[in-house]
Amino acid sequence: MSLVPLLTCGSVEEAATYKGVLDAHGIPCVIQGEHHRSLLGMLGPYVEVRLLVPEGQEPAAFRLLRPGPSLVPEPEELPDPTRTRRRRRLAWAALVVLGGPSLVAAALGLLARCG
Repeated sequence: MSLVPLLTCGSVEEAATYKGVLDAHGIPCVIQGEHHRSLLGMLGPYVEVRLLVPEGQEPAAFRLLRPGPSLVPEPEELPDPTRTRRRRRLAWAALVVLGGPSLVAAALGLLARCG
């Protein structure tokens, strides 16, 4: 039985979820790179996690994993861009007011040590 790559996943958890769906529908599946990620520690995220299925079963697997229709949000449910801009400006103002004196004091202290 030869295996062919079906898709690349962003995480081992995502691959395991897809594998569960395929296994539940009788399509055998292998997760490639799952153990390599854990063995490599910090370098693990650079290893691709791929799903492999038997050759000839790719169309059925794609049909099972195809995303379903999504709901389009109503216009009143979308975030208000003016409110978002206003909150961002207030956050910057708070940062300047609250962090300003300590930043100035740190800069003056550094200048005093250098001079």
